[in-house]
Amino acid sequence: MNAPQPIGTRTSRGQRAAEAAALDAMLLDFMSSAPAGFVRSGATDAERYGVDAARAAAWDARFEALALALYEHQMRYVEAYRAYVRARRAPAPRRACEVPALPVEAFKQTRVASFPPHETRLEFRTSGTSAARAGILPLDSHTLYDVALERGFRHHVMPDRDRMLVLVLAPPVEEAPHSSLAYMLDRVRKIWGTAGSAHFVRAGEVEWRALAAALRHACDAGEPACLLGTAFAWVQVLDRCDAEGFRVRLPGGSRLLETGGYKGRSRELAPDALYREIESTLGIPTTHIVSEYGMTELGSQYYTTSLRGALTGETLAPRAWSHPAWLRPRLFDAEAGVPSDAERFQGTGLLAHHDLANRGSVAHLLTADLGRSTGTSFELLGRAPRTTARGCGLPYEASP
Repeated sequence: MNAPQPIGTRTSRGQRAAEAAALDAMLLDFMSSAPAGFVRSGATDAERYGVDAARAAAWDARFEALALALYEHQMRYVEAYRAYVRARRAPAPRRACEVPALPVEAFKQTRVASFPPHETRLEFRTSGTSAARAGILPLDSHTLYDVALERGFRHHVMPDRDRMLVLVLAPPVEEAPHSSLAYMLDRVRKIWGTAGSAHFVRAGEVEWRALAAALRHACDAGEPACLLGTAFAWVQVLDRCDAEGFRVRLPGGSRLLETGGYKGRSRELAPDALYREIESTLGIPTTHIVSEYGMTELGSQYYTTSLRGALTGETLAPRAWSHPAWLRPRLFDAEAGVPSDAERFQGTGLLAHHDLANRGSVAHLLTADLGRSTGTSFELLGRAPRTTARGCGLPYEASP
């Protein structure tokens, strides 16, 4: 990698592009070879990833080096991040956990990117409302994003299959070009989907008749199906099934992924209640239902592990949030702002994610989600009250 210039030094467009390319090569090498998720329960990385202590230490050392290299690059080229860090008077980090975490609110207030606007190749947006601007994640390349998506999904949802029927309860990417979820599910369908795989949301509405016909056909053909959609969409489907007395028992090996919250778009169900209704209505065992947790601003995702455990026989905590070795969850003390790796944190804190797939924006992000440690992972507790995030404001200058 070319020797980086000191932070604050003007660099040429060619220097920035060379640094980005060199970082991408190193990140791609790490993300292509490091574990994509847990294979066991445990309190240490070695236990969770099923390797010896020396191998886990080597991966940890690579994470540390890449996290610090990303910090230098993003301080140099992401104006909003540099202003934020300097306003906080944060000292130069010596370890990855000391890298300042940028509040995700920044993506709603300014451009957070390490490259000029004309190099944008993809742009994902959060679901904004009339009361709040949408956050925007621009990407100059989808390579790292795709590797994180594909390796994580393969590990947690398709460890036993190369292809299967994929039924998607979300619009195709052509209809929702700025939705990171639409991008993810559309790519999954293209990579793993067999003939008959399709989307069943158009113009914001579930195509119920087409979906019901596809489910019946899968049952009649004895073809296992992989169903993908948001929690509120599955509740809407379950309500329609109940209203019409619709029941199927999908073939063995079928599975379902649910993601996202309800956002007032359906009745709300606790995960266990939702899973029981899915099993009763569609015949998919609760062990074969996966929750996914991600954010528009992140390149990587978390998954629960009950499906992988059921398919592989691995001993996994079914509700633990499994994550790849290039992603670290952290919890922050809301008062002191002191971060700890999630499994070591005591009490309740603000959840942060250190994601090496975020080369083009900022790798370490602080959310407004509350969490607490489970000893092997973390538990989501919902959004923090506004007063809880005291001291986590955004004292940076907006970039043009």
